[in-house]
Amino acid sequence: MEILNERGKSTSDKLVSLDKLDVQTKIVGNLANTIVTMTFKNNSNRVLEGRLTFPLPEGISISGFALDVNGKLRDAVPVEKAKAKEVFESVERRKVDPGIIEKVENSFRTRIYPIPANGTRMVQVQFNENLKSENGQLFYNYVFSKDVVIPKFDLKVQVFDEVQIPTLEQRPDGDFNFVKQGNAWTAEISKTNFKTKDNLKVYLDQDLKGKLISQAASGSYYFLLNVPMQPITKARTLPKTLGLIWDNSLSMSKRNLEKELKFLEAYFNTNRNVKLKLVLLNNKWENAKDFQISNGNFSELKQYLSTIQYDGGTDFSQLKNIEVDEYLFFTDGISGFGDLKMNLTKPTFCVTSNVTSNFSQLQFISRKTGGEFINLASNDVNVELNKVLKTNLKFLGIKPNSSISELYPSSGKNVGNNINIVGISNTKNTKVVLLFGYDNQVSEEKVVDLDFEKNATSNWNIAQVWAQNKIEDLELQPKENADEIRNLGKQFGIVTSNTSLIVLESLDDYVKYSIVPPAELRKNYDEIIKNKRNEMTERRVDIMKRAEETLQSLKEWWNTDFSRVKKYPKVNAKEVPADVPSIVVVPDVAVPVANESRPKIDSVQTKDIESVVVTASGISRKTASYSVASYEVVNSANVSTVQALEGHVAGLTITNSADEIKANIKTIDVKSTAEYMKYFQNLNSAKLIYQEYLKLRKSFAETPSYYFDVANLLFNLKEKELGLRVLSSITDLDLENEELYKLVLYQLKKQGINDKSVFIAKKILEWRPMDPQSYRDYALALEDDGQYQEALAQLYKVFTNDYTEEIADRDFEIEETVLMELNELINHRKANPKDINPKLIAELPVNIRVVLNWNKDNTDIDLWVTDPSGEKCMYSNKNTAVGGRLSDDFMGGFGPEQFILKKAIKGKYKIETDFYGEQQASISGPTTLMAEIFLNYASGKQERKIVVFQSDKKGEGGNNNGILVAEFEY
Repeated sequence: MEILNERGKSTSDKLVSLDKLDVQTKIVGNLANTIVTMTFKNNSNRVLEGRLTFPLPEGISISGFALDVNGKLRDAVPVEKAKAKEVFESVERRKVDPGIIEKVENSFRTRIYPIPANGTRMVQVQFNENLKSENGQLFYNYVFSKDVVIPKFDLKVQVFDEVQIPTLEQRPDGDFNFVKQGNAWTAEISKTNFKTKDNLKVYLDQDLKGKLISQAASGSYYFLLNVPMQPITKARTLPKTLGLIWDNSLSMSKRNLEKELKFLEAYFNTNRNVKLKLVLLNNKWENAKDFQISNGNFSELKQYLSTIQYDGGTDFSQLKNIEVDEYLFFTDGISGFGDLKMNLTKPTFCVTSNVTSNFSQLQFISRKTGGEFINLASNDVNVELNKVLKTNLKFLGIKPNSSISELYPSSGKNVGNNINIVGISNTKNTKVVLLFGYDNQVSEEKVVDLDFEKNATSNWNIAQVWAQNKIEDLELQPKENADEIRNLGKQFGIVTSNTSLIVLESLDDYVKYSIVPPAELRKNYDEIIKNKRNEMTERRVDIMKRAEETLQSLKEWWNTDFSRVKKYPKVNAKEVPADVPSIVVVPDVAVPVANESRPKIDSVQTKDIESVVVTASGISRKTASYSVASYEVVNSANVSTVQALEGHVAGLTITNSADEIKANIKTIDVKSTAEYMKYFQNLNSAKLIYQEYLKLRKSFAETPSYYFDVANLLFNLKEKELGLRVLSSITDLDLENEELYKLVLYQLKKQGINDKSVFIAKKILEWRPMDPQSYRDYALALEDDGQYQEALAQLYKVFTNDYTEEIADRDFEIEETVLMELNELINHRKANPKDINPKLIAELPVNIRVVLNWNKDNTDIDLWVTDPSGEKCMYSNKNTAVGGRLSDDFMGGFGPEQFILKKAIKGKYKIETDFYGEQQASISGPTTLMAEIFLNYASGKQERKIVVFQSDKKGEGGNNNGILVAEFEY
């Protein structure tokens, strides 16, 4: 299990260890069901969150998940993937016990919180699989970690209705043997302090008659039919020119190169004379070199492939056609830096040796082009080689039969020694004619009598097996079939690319988030939920209303005249006689507080004094801090009062416009203090930097900051292409990690690489539609790319979406920042506001606008802006004498924080950030910040500068030790 600390992944064997492992497997025919129960022990004195990621072979999905709650396993329930993540994080903020399991590519990831200090948590996962055949026999395989000593280990395998004793090709211990128990062959062991000696691999004799299992359902039957085959393969006409597309992105450095080279050697032993064009693919497409393979000798090619350097992200939008007869495409199918563009028109054989691969993507490319998917991660080289060298028999469907529907796999599936077919029948029995052939031409028919009533079972969830097979077919095109995949996952309790399984601790949480609980809680849930139907609708209205109120506040601020009067020496408050009241002219709208130290403004504990305050409406008593005595301000929202004072108060100048200003923004290159930077400090060329980067990378391979810092060095040298290659590598470090993608997004925005900014921001939105920041980031990326109307539509969703109470509270008053951006799109970019609430529209150009964004949740970063008078606008002084206004202080979440000043005064401005702290651990390392500095915002002469840097150093809030990111003088 992966435990996260403030720097990244920790060594899980020290903090959390596997205390118990129980594996229970049942096999009938070609169907296996496995239940794995794991107990993890926290060896530390602090509460931890764990993340367990494990890849599963092609065609297997998680169909059950349970987590211990109050000492008892509680079954998970299916929920839309994004909602499961949203609810998990919302509940986690309250320090209670949620758990989820989700699918990322072909891997499954479970998040568990909390793992109590010196305590344990129990997790259970369940999956079904259709057994494959090898050498004419079905086999079941389970892989154990051989380097771990497990204090308590249990393993049990039952094989039902098998005449011959199963053969143990591999077994974890010599005591593990099959014995006959009733109608099942059973093998089991129970050990303490056990270290497995081998994996488990069981061979079964294949039933030449086939097997039918069915399950009754509302007058119909779900069925699973296993059909044994003895297919005849035909030799293919092999290509004379071959395109070899070699994925050399960073993630492919984990490929099984030895197995891939064995595959190529076997291929060239048959196709002995061929012209080969080698293309390298990472974030770019590179025509590398041409080779001539003669008499099967591929030694030159082998040497070249053995020395290829792996770097960069993966971008399938770069795929291009070249003049060849067909392609071998070696890749894991995970394109994290661009969407697939199907530009390949010749037969393409996708080959993977990586356990973590996007099998669906690889199958789709292969089928679409008339090629085959080659899975070297799970299967033998010679078995997979036949898919390239031979024309294989395929299942082409059935003859029309009104009794049968929803049959899977769909037409075109390869037939090995057997094929599994699932479907739904509306009758108790029928006769079906199966069709097989080559190149979509039927050459063989097989008639099967199906008696569903006779073969019905209540011990196996065949309906779920059917749904898994249908989902596998639909996930060949996941975007087009997203809704159907989601519905199937929710209905049948299967983890898919669109659905997850979640466990909550209390009935109240199931009710609060409208999640139907497991059976044990269902009755009470149904009784309570009737009164909760309208809550989410009400929350949506509240957010819109809050936005309307915020805009009104912004308009009042914008229409206020701000002026600065000359400061004179002040008598210290404590030197004023106690019986003499102090007269202080202060703004109606806010009281500036000079004390800049934590705790924050809502919990300041300072001694108060009673002061006489002069306002437009007369004299009243107000309470203010001692610190107010250092300010002498006129800042009235009442224009007539200010006008009355004009000409009578020295130094007071009145203005009510935001005339354009001209200034040169000097951004600061915030230097990384990482230890590895010393190796680059004396290198003055991109070539030398890149060579040193590759040399050192093995030591920092899992450190995102390493790639970020080196990319920044290259960008500073104007080496945009090389910098982008290194930066894009970050997308290969982890699956569906929004923190890493935000890090990349910020640097892409700074470099003006707008098309990739749009792609990255859209991926974040797909993963986290529960965050208003996701819509905002995507909208602003669209704006940079010139897509103003779509940008406006996405930005408006911040106000119209539903949020959980915890996330709504976390992002309280994000509306102020978004409203400025919404109106900039309408008034400056001329986006059509026809679908926008008119109460959110106003023209609000300002001289200065600064926005601070960061990439990590549960993080508190502060924005400080110091004006020419020396007054610092910050969380404890949100409104300044000259009219500076700071948005709400974000003490959790992703921000943003915004400073705006309608009318700038002449002098020097200083922009700083302060890292106050974070409340989470992350594999993405230090927090990445992006500061955007605008002059003449929302006007015809808008200017922007961007600063991107990383920080995890906790400051002393208010002691003038912030990080300077920019300054300018006007």
